[in-house]
Amino acid sequence: MSATGPDEVPAELAAALLPPLDPPPVFDADTLSTWFASLDPVRRGVRAPGTWRAYAVDLAHFAEWCALHDLQPLPAAAETVADYLVAHVEKLSVATLQRRLAAIAVAHGVIGVPSPTDGEHVGLVWRGLRRVHEPGRRRRRVDALETRNLADLVAPLTDTVMDHRDRALLVLGFAGALRRSELSALEVGDVVVEPGRLLLTVRAAGARAERVVELPRGKRLETCPVRSWRKWAEVARLAEGPAFRRMTKGGKSLRPERLGDRGVAEVVKRRTLDVGLDPSLFSGHSLRAGFVTSAARAGVPGVSIARQTGHRSAAALAACVREERPFPGNPAAHVGL
Repeated sequence: MSATGPDEVPAELAAALLPPLDPPPVFDADTLSTWFASLDPVRRGVRAPGTWRAYAVDLAHFAEWCALHDLQPLPAAAETVADYLVAHVEKLSVATLQRRLAAIAVAHGVIGVPSPTDGEHVGLVWRGLRRVHEPGRRRRRVDALETRNLADLVAPLTDTVMDHRDRALLVLGFAGALRRSELSALEVGDVVVEPGRLLLTVRAAGARAERVVELPRGKRLETCPVRSWRKWAEVARLAEGPAFRRMTKGGKSLRPERLGDRGVAEVVKRRTLDVGLDPSLFSGHSLRAGFVTSAARAGVPGVSIARQTGHRSAAALAACVREERPFPGNPAAHVGL
């Protein structure tokens, strides 16, 4: 039975009948988030808030690539979209590219023009790329940055603004088992300082729900989430807006723009290089995998780890573990074999 009455219009159709918006003036993720937020409630209500945030990040990446090649992102030509897919199929997963296509299509619908993703040219290229790259394609497993590695990364950091930012980003990302997109999306207001702990409101891109993550005060000054955040907030004079921000070239001063998810990965790679590790083996996900691996090795129950990470399945949680040797407390050692 339909959820709409005889005189009601389905939400998707009602959204399509609303007047279009003008394209945004610029295409960074924050501006695009504001642009999507300006949609009327009917059109915006068709999708979850997290989906709109994910679309803003996806569209910003597409627009950045267009700018490098002197191409127009919105409205975009079908050839532009097809070339973008070909350029990134070796760098991004098929699932990520599929979400990028969805973001491009939605953005064209918002401005009231046909989407190039609906045309035969993009469709043929997309089907061909999926046929070649999707079957049996294995995701590259990056190495984990465990507790000892985290201590090594932050040990050389000094009292500069950039060093305080990077310390807080690395420590909070590890202790909260955050995805790089979650670190990028954090707002100052999402971080609440309480006696002996931080409470983070974490929003996953594309998810309807958010979770609150507790980060207790650490035993060591250099890896303490509470003290790392408080010092960073103090030197950066954070009052509102993005929790982690970009730096000027050379890292001498702070910029107001949000540090993007690729920027998070670049911090991890730069700091691993600084301590003599191979940066090609690490990414933003290394912090999350490092927390899960360290906690599992310490014998923390999986349900407690999943409460911190937000994993919904044991299989997804297990995929984060980087360990070939059996963990302490392996259940097979306690069943009388």
